Amino acid sequence: MKTKEKILHHARLLFNEHGISSISSRKISESVGIHYGNLCYYFPKKEDILLQLYHDMQDELNAEIINLRAEIFGFDFMVRSLRRMLEVLYKYKFIYLDLTDLTRKLPQIKAHTKQQYQVRMAVCQEIYGFLQKEGYLKPEKMEGHYDKLTHGILMLINGWIVDAEIFYEGEEGAKLDHYLELIYRVISASMTTKGSE
Repeated sequence: MKTKEKILHHARLLFNEHGISSISSRKISESVGIHYGNLCYYFPKKEDILLQLYHDMQDELNAEIINLRAEIFGFDFMVRSLRRMLEVLYKYKFIYLDLTDLTRKLPQIKAHTKQQYQVRMAVCQEIYGFLQKEGYLKPEKMEGHYDKLTHGILMLINGWIVDAEIFYEGEEGAKLDHYLELIYRVISASMTTKGSE
């Protein structure tokens, strides 16, 4: 790894383990094994590291969304894609554990997160159209039902890491499956018999 990549890697691990407020740029430089001035050459402020990690996470999520849009839709493919998205979020879990604080300190993260929400809503609408066409989802009985369902699912996706930190008591290896099942249960009320099967 190059120095910049090492800084980001160590910062992500430290932030995930200890939270944003507990970790200084100096602690990151010590973890990497470089002088503080060398770290400041790449990232003058801790906020610069946070912004870069946030954008790295978004790039990884967007790659999954592009794959989802580009592939011929298939139910198994969507399930795998959702799992990979949760894996990306968990890789950068500190962002969601400290999201309110981050968006207050760095308004560009708040603006970008809102923009990404719109993109993800559009992708979900495409997915719902496919699932209805293939007979997995019931037609909308009330206008806007699937928009509200999408908002609820995005809330689950954005909040599951916080819930897991406090309430999850199962095996570490089963954590993602536990939260994927919760997401599926939210969707299940709108599924046809074929979708439920």
